[in-house]
This record gives sequence, structure tokens and C-alpha cells, in this order.
Amino acid sequence: MDLNVSKYQIKEELRKQWTARAVQAALMGKWDEAVQANLQVLQMFPDDIQARNRLGKAYVELGRYEEAVAAYEEALQRQPSNNIARKRLAELYAQLNRKPAIPLEIIPTIEIAEEEGEEIEELEEYAEEEEIETGLDFEEDASDF
Repeated sequence: MDLNVSKYQIKEELRKQWTARAVQAALMGKWDEAVQANLQVLQMFPDDIQARNRLGKAYVELGRYEEAVAAYEEALQRQPSNNIARKRLAELYAQLNRKPAIPLEIIPTIEIAEEEGEEIEELEEYAEEEEIETGLDFEEDASDF
């Protein structure tokens, strides 16, 4: 055991592990587990925008729309150029038939080319890079998302 490991290195390793759990849970449709894993990441790294986006997605999948709105709003406040959060918030506001708490029109308009398939591809690429065993065949199962 290397006693020279810094707190930063330990935290980064924990972030990597919790992120891997979050991604794996999402790919397997275990949304409660995905919520918990992303909350663990955010407890250590509150500015982790990707974790906030994943948390919002997990909340949506669980039908917890108000919590999803809060996650995406926080992500957008922390990173105004966050196209994923902006798009998901717009969808949620429309679904909930309400006006945005964050005036989305004041954020510079950036063309949103993000599609569901691209989000899944990002999760799959991460899982492959980190050698996370999901038990899924990405080619066949990606259409389920």
C-alpha cells in the first residue's frame, strides 16, 4: 500500500468508482442506484456537471420531475453553456406546463444537436474506456434508452 497517496488522489479514485457505478446502473435501467451513485459524486464534487446531468436523467426516469428540474437548473447555473441541461429543462418545463425558473432566453443560444442516442453513446464510451462490465451488448441494447 502506497502511503504517499494524497487526499486528492483518493477523492479522484472515489469519483471514478462512483461515476462508473452511476453509468452502469443507468445502462441497466437501475435508476434508484444511479441516483444514489450520482449523489455520492456530488457530495464530494458539487461542481461535477456530468453527475448533475446524469442525476437529472435518473430522476426523470423515476418520474421525479421536480427533482430532475432542480438537478438540471443547478447544472445550468453552474455551467450556462450546458446544452444538455438546457434542452432537458425546456422539455420538463413543457411537460409540467410551467415557465422556467431560470430565464433560458438570457443564456446565449447554442444550437442543440444533442439527441438521446448521443447521450447513450457517451455512457457506452465511458463504460468501455473504464472497462465497466454492464452485461449489455451496446449495439443491441442502446435502442432501449
